[in-house]
Amino acid sequence: MKGMKKWIALLMASAMCVGMMIGCRNEEPTQTRQEETEQAEANNEETEQVDTQNDEVVEISFWDHNGSTAREEIFNVLIAEFEQENPGIKVQYVSVPSADAKSKYDVAIQSNTTPDCGGMAEYWMADFIIQDALYPLDDMINSWEGKDGMLEPVMNSVRSMSPEGQTFALAQNITLPAVWYNTQTMEAAGLSTPETWEDIFTAVEKTTDKAENKYGFSIRGGAGSSQQFEQMMYQYSGIQEMFDSNGDSTANAPEHVELLEKFASIYNVYTPESDVTNGYAEMISAFDTGSAAMIFHNLGSYGEHEKTLGIGNFGAVTTLESTKGTQVLVSNGSHVFGMFNTTEYPEETFKFISYLADHKASSYFSEQVGTMPCNNFALQDEWVSGLPHMKEVADALLSESAEVVTLPIEISGYYDLHNNELAESFQQVLLGNMSAQDYLDNWASKMTQLKTEYDTYVESME
Repeated sequence: MKGMKKWIALLMASAMCVGMMIGCRNEEPTQTRQEETEQAEANNEETEQVDTQNDEVVEISFWDHNGSTAREEIFNVLIAEFEQENPGIKVQYVSVPSADAKSKYDVAIQSNTTPDCGGMAEYWMADFIIQDALYPLDDMINSWEGKDGMLEPVMNSVRSMSPEGQTFALAQNITLPAVWYNTQTMEAAGLSTPETWEDIFTAVEKTTDKAENKYGFSIRGGAGSSQQFEQMMYQYSGIQEMFDSNGDSTANAPEHVELLEKFASIYNVYTPESDVTNGYAEMISAFDTGSAAMIFHNLGSYGEHEKTLGIGNFGAVTTLESTKGTQVLVSNGSHVFGMFNTTEYPEETFKFISYLADHKASSYFSEQVGTMPCNNFALQDEWVSGLPHMKEVADALLSESAEVVTLPIEISGYYDLHNNELAESFQQVLLGNMSAQDYLDNWASKMTQLKTEYDTYVESME
């Protein structure tokens, strides 16, 4: 009996507990179907936010080696378009003045602080490759849809920068030389468009009027002078070999001596006296203000002439006849985009530099600046065909018989020789303190020595 009472008590206690539990549950606020839906949506939003945070935006740095306000505006347009097409990549643009660019890269290479990618003159590449600073691009190019647009003669030159023939950069534009002339000044002197170098020197005399501060020519005697003159002398001579069969530089060929003597003779007679120290800016100013009837530069200054002189008031000769009767395009290399070994994002970086070298971006950039794009399709764009001096060069580049000569920019030390010695000595020739023969003999000797050292280095790598 006692056991039965105990069992009944246990049952009653359990029932009370269940009742209390049910009572407690009923006291909690009930959640409607709408509230449950809203809670689920909130949870989904939190999940999406977490997923977005996990998808990191890759930021790559890009140095413009010829920085200016005008170029920055152009790159801002291109970068904005690239980022819109590639929302997972952000490009940090850094404008580097041309005078400091090479040394800034050198310091960055030594300190392991190079950007992901950057623009550079082709003739800098040899130094960078020897320091193992650039990222090889061949595999990426092979799988790139835009590879067929690359201008083969130019890319062959780019590959020649590497002792093993590897591709370490993509070419965007090429700065082929041109003699710019003032059409009004030439017409006033009764002269037509010059076709030979002899025509140039005839025009120099006939368009000079010192009393009116008018000169037939402006020589670049300051920074960059020897590199400018090197293009002139090979275009003048028509020589296509930078070194002869013995490995000696052809810089001191008789035709080159002859040309330098002619230019030394017109200095301060048919040119401004200030030419001896004038660099790019001063030379361009002399032409654009009308004080100089002609200058020797490249197609890259077209935009500046258009702004100051206006379309129709100037022209360019790009295929002057050489002493051999040939017409040779002499290139000191293209402007290229390379990727540095320090990059942590090779795929994203290549996507950006290949975008810059592709048809659309290459054409846009070249049209704004006035240079020749290194893209087969861009060379056939309407804006190129609409400019006579551009079409002339484009047709030559697209022709299978094109004679394009590239200066010996693959030789390590080439740039430093020009920058540290040849430019200053060029002034001494203009001033009559050094003969053209001695100047060019020294030039040839130094280049021969550099080539010997370069060849020895290449052999050691085999």
